[in-house]
Amino acid sequence: MNRWLGPSLRRHLLMILAGTAVTITLVPTIGSSYALAFGFQFVIWTALALSWSLFSGNSGYASFGHGVFFGIGTYAASAVFRSTDAPFVVALAVAGLAAGALALLLGAAVFSSPRFAGDLFGLVTLAMAFIAVTVVSNVAFLDGGTGVFVREHTSSTWIGSDSRHLFVVGALLAALSAVVALGASTTRWGAALRSIHDDEAVAESLGVPTYRYKVVTFAVSGTLAGLAGAPQAVFLGYVEVGAVFTLNIPLLVIMMTILGGMARWYGPLVGAAVVVILREALTGWASAEMAQIIMGLSLIVVIAVMPRGVSGYLTRTRPAARAGQGGAR
Repeated sequence: MNRWLGPSLRRHLLMILAGTAVTITLVPTIGSSYALAFGFQFVIWTALALSWSLFSGNSGYASFGHGVFFGIGTYAASAVFRSTDAPFVVALAVAGLAAGALALLLGAAVFSSPRFAGDLFGLVTLAMAFIAVTVVSNVAFLDGGTGVFVREHTSSTWIGSDSRHLFVVGALLAALSAVVALGASTTRWGAALRSIHDDEAVAESLGVPTYRYKVVTFAVSGTLAGLAGAPQAVFLGYVEVGAVFTLNIPLLVIMMTILGGMARWYGPLVGAAVVVILREALTGWASAEMAQIIMGLSLIVVIAVMPRGVSGYLTRTRPAARAGQGGAR
């Protein structure tokens, strides 16, 4: 607890809270419809990148199925909207619980065997994406292969009546993910995950309950992704399997985390800003294929020039600049 009381950690927490308060006050007030749509996508991608990095960035277990939890949250919220008159907070809770339960069950099963480590874990999560697509496409309650119209069920509700409300919810979810990421970086929880990343066998020999930490963190990561899926369902208006469970989602999330830097909790946030702004800048200027090429080249350049990501590069150059100023004096 004393570590949480340190000035640096309090400063980061206050920055998250102040930044969120300013964002949800100014953007809905002075922002155009375009700014709100762009801002919503940015905060949702930020929440997804932070939630992915919470487990995979800290533990070293690369998950390629993070989009599944996001998609499950989207479809779970859609089912609530279609079947009940419950308020949005209920759909949000159901989305988070459904995704978290799936992550908990998968983690408990996969992490029970040492065979599913490293690259094999990534393949398992990738296979999970294909399974999820098949199940959702064949279950009429969720999709049934025809897609789901959500807008007609939410247009008269608080969450669907104004795009500003969507942005506020997305910003709060991004702030929640940031607070959880900050907590993981400064507590015994994060230290245990990093010890798994460095050498899991040694961590176990030192008494770290690696199985428990992996299962719990994977479940929390999936829950955060599922929560982000609820407002996404309202934003899309029409939910279909091909758009929700596309592999582009986990790949972009991984790209954001690498670009921003995994060594610091706020790295995924920086990476999300870079990728979202770059994608938006390329829209209308280049074809979809050319945009993909430019995005890929950008990732290669960043890895070559800034192996620790943008956040690591900025943190590294700041002391050097200060030292240079001191020498000049």
